[in-house]
Amino acid sequence: MTSVSSSRDRAFSIEGQHLVYPTEFRDGCSVAGLFLVKSAVANEYIADSGFEVAEVAPGRGIFVLTGVRYTDSDCGRYDETAMAFFVKKVGRKPRLRYASTWIDIVRAQMPTFTWNLQVTTPLSRDAGIFMWGLPKTIEDITFENAGGRAAFNLCMDGREVFNYSVQAKGSTTPAPVTSPVYSIWEGAPHVSYLTHTYRDARYRPGGGRLRLGDHPLADKLRALGLPRRPLLATWAGHLTFSMSAPEKL
Repeated sequence: MTSVSSSRDRAFSIEGQHLVYPTEFRDGCSVAGLFLVKSAVANEYIADSGFEVAEVAPGRGIFVLTGVRYTDSDCGRYDETAMAFFVKKVGRKPRLRYASTWIDIVRAQMPTFTWNLQVTTPLSRDAGIFMWGLPKTIEDITFENAGGRAAFNLCMDGREVFNYSVQAKGSTTPAPVTSPVYSIWEGAPHVSYLTHTYRDARYRPGGGRLRLGDHPLADKLRALGLPRRPLLATWAGHLTFSMSAPEKL
């Protein structure tokens, strides 16, 4: 059972756990891929959000696919897959068309808006929904790390949505960054800030492998122009996240 206290005191009782901001995710591992996709199709998918895809080329935006296994967090142990776009507010014009979007992405200053988000436990689902307005559902996620590759497989309604894998080795420790995350919380657009630190990481252009299944959500990914090689594939053997409270935009 989930009960949520008033948002004014910034405290939540979810599945018997007391959660506050910032919420801490102390360890885990992750894969990610940045894909060039059709911005017109992406904008149809997020049309009700008040945001639109920030284009990096004519008719093209960036789709971010991630898979995370959390092994130590305020929300317990769980797996997660997420599908997001780099976005801007509807009607907001970039300083320099396309170029400023790339610059903000590289600087981790370009906001993301999560279109689909799947997890494996009620606690992680309800925390995402009630604390940030994230569209979390409980689904069948399988994580495998073997033979030098890490793979996340998402199934919904007994049908495969996708399988995404990357090389599971890395030795770099990038500097921590704090990125804006847009969401619709309590019926209004908000921004939260995710501070992320990675260890044993690797960044590889075109290095991921994406396979799509036969679920209707896989067909929506195909309409974006997937599957294809990612512009950039990432692996992190360890991660630390901290998620702030939502602030109204």
